[in-house]
Amino acid sequence: MAWLLVEGGTVITMGSPRRIIKEGALLIDGDRIKAVGKAAELKASYPGADVLDAREKLILPGLIDTHIHLGQMLARGLADDIDGKLVRWSWDRVYPWEARLSEEDIYASARLCCLEMIRTGTTTFADPGGRYMDAVAKAVKESGLRGIIAVASMDQSPDEWPLPEGLAPTTTQQALEESSGLMDRWHGAASDRIRVWASLRVEPNISEELINGLGKLAAERGVGVQIHASVSQARAEWVKKKTGYTPLAYYDHLGVLGHNWLATHLGWITEEEVSLMAGRQVKACHVPGAALHGANGAVTVGKFPELLCAGVCLSLGTDSSAANNSLDMFQAMYLAATVHKEARLDGTLITPEQALEMATTNSAQALLWESQIGSLEQGKKADLLIVRIDRSNWVPVYDFSLVPTLVYSGEGADVQTVIVDGKIVMQDGMIKTLPEEKVLKESQRRAERLVASLPYKIEPRWRFE
Repeated sequence: MAWLLVEGGTVITMGSPRRIIKEGALLIDGDRIKAVGKAAELKASYPGADVLDAREKLILPGLIDTHIHLGQMLARGLADDIDGKLVRWSWDRVYPWEARLSEEDIYASARLCCLEMIRTGTTTFADPGGRYMDAVAKAVKESGLRGIIAVASMDQSPDEWPLPEGLAPTTTQQALEESSGLMDRWHGAASDRIRVWASLRVEPNISEELINGLGKLAAERGVGVQIHASVSQARAEWVKKKTGYTPLAYYDHLGVLGHNWLATHLGWITEEEVSLMAGRQVKACHVPGAALHGANGAVTVGKFPELLCAGVCLSLGTDSSAANNSLDMFQAMYLAATVHKEARLDGTLITPEQALEMATTNSAQALLWESQIGSLEQGKKADLLIVRIDRSNWVPVYDFSLVPTLVYSGEGADVQTVIVDGKIVMQDGMIKTLPEEKVLKESQRRAERLVASLPYKIEPRWRFE
């Protein structure tokens, strides 16, 4: 296989120690990075390599989204601007819609999600699951992206948090078998681009037996567990009333919490839970876009600066298009680096450099994948972006402001070329792995059909003529 030399750009390696190489290059050999250094030196050392010109551009690791729902893409706009602190969002709006999804709908949704991730520079993701996850896996395999999928396990439907018809919970044993079966079919598939974890959906719909069972399954399989934890005040209070513990303390009480657990949202955790996460090496995912969109309290009440200070691995996600509307990780970095400054009246909180780490190295660690992705270093997987910095939202840029400008001014539209596992999945804005126009049209058609079948109707605020 021919070598590929990505050369001439400014390389943000995200290695340790942090290095930024001007007029740099990296050499790709198959799916791996063979060398990183100055362009002139690598060109001289490997004269036979194919060349991908990145002059006057930025080369950085592919962004890693540690919380995204591929199966909810067709729900964009269905749960905007509603009250209820996730009660109406989930049980009144999203669950009735989700109950109507067919396997073909999920496949279309996942392909649309992959398109948006590629376009905005996300090369790896973690999906906590939904329905028909084999269809999601099929779409991911076709897209060329790298990701973690799961079954969103649920085994109970209490009267105060009932699931709609068509989304009924399975038995505990069935839920465990579904997760185990998905692991059998897809873990390590597509040259290890696809991995399968365990996942617990929401506390009201999961039993103690299921929590223990999935924790044991994940430990036996050497994979992680994804949880939506302390998403809202109502959810956290429900757990405390039901169990006598705050959410993370409850999982710890059961003896399952550990380094392979990834907890997302975390808007209502306590100081004691911050220390608990640090002590147990639990990974955290911040989804600031969803928190702001849903008024969930993660910024005004949440303790994300404290999590960083405590040494917790804090990663970054976008959540679903139903919760955040945008899957742009550049926007997520911007929010992570700004909203806490305003909320605390402290302009030093979460620097742009920390936000970029949250989207790369921290996210790779959160997904237990740090030995292979998250930075541009010899021997790691060739997952990288070429980003235009000759656009009006970048100029002028200086050495001292390169990373701040990336985080404060960059956007997914700046991404020109995306490489995953050594293969070019988008070049000069042209996606090579998925039929973009066909995916967009199919997604619109299916979304309109689903909306027409819903038991509720959403009226526009302004009149259409």
